[in-house]
Amino acid sequence: MPFTYEISGALPVVAHCRHNHARRFAQGLVERACVYFATDTVTHSLVIRIRGALCDDEIESVEKALSQFSQKWARAGAIFSRVRYGEPSFLAVGLACHVGLLQELADEHVQLRTFLRREAWLLQKLQNPNRQGRDDDLFRPVIARPHLAVEPAGV
Repeated sequence: MPFTYEISGALPVVAHCRHNHARRFAQGLVERACVYFATDTVTHSLVIRIRGALCDDEIESVEKALSQFSQKWARAGAIFSRVRYGEPSFLAVGLACHVGLLQELADEHVQLRTFLRREAWLLQKLQNPNRQGRDDDLFRPVIARPHLAVEPAGV
């Protein structure tokens, strides 16, 4: 079955979160979504994959439900991997304070990548100071969205 959306990840949950809570969450999602989940009472975690040929409203509904579930049952933040219309990205879910920290970490990662790229350009210039031409193009400010973008769920 072709799908337009998939999100998956592992969520650390509180000790009193049971398999039935996850089952009710999965059953409450849009009908066209195929949901696989497993709970582990030893590690207190929920592994979940949701995928399907979903429209934008259904995708928003799934992410909002996941955000609400994680706000209630998560014991920490987590980063879920998602593919939306073929475009990979990440979604932070869980405790609000952890989601905020995960977003800050993603921002720091973007700044680090930019710094490392600039550093590589400078080192190359130091090794070959007389070379001109295409090397001047090695460092162009990157305005495109970051590869490791973390978005809060349900915002």
